[in-house]
Amino acid sequence: MPTLEKLSRLRVLSICNNSFKGNEMVCSTGGFPQLESLKIESLEDLEEWKVEEGALSSLRHLQNSYCWKLRSVPDGLRCITTLKKKMIRRMSRNFLKRLEEGGEDFYKVEHVPSFEFLNCYMKYFSGETKELIMGQA
Repeated sequence: MPTLEKLSRLRVLSICNNSFKGNEMVCSTGGFPQLESLKIESLEDLEEWKVEEGALSSLRHLQNSYCWKLRSVPDGLRCITTLKKKMIRRMSRNFLKRLEEGGEDFYKVEHVPSFEFLNCYMKYFSGETKELIMGQA
């Protein structure tokens, strides 16, 4: 990530199919300054993702999919006020429970106006400003 996050004109990034090796991924302060869309998918070993304050400052869309070992949402997401949409697809039940209102990670994402949960088996997602789309993708 240290090299990628310095690409100042990068606007869209997909990190998929084990293209990142390791169990911890870090987005550093000031990293990815123009990135608007980030997709993190099918990273088998990813357990922890850290987003430092000031990283991903232009992010609008975020997708997490098929990262079965990812334990939680990064604390730094709460500082990304530009984030408008978060899509969750095929993540662990524990990861999803942390995002529910009252869950351990809810405060990190409660400012995001739109959520999509695809192929997630949840009965509901509460929150007045949240949009829940359940589907079979």
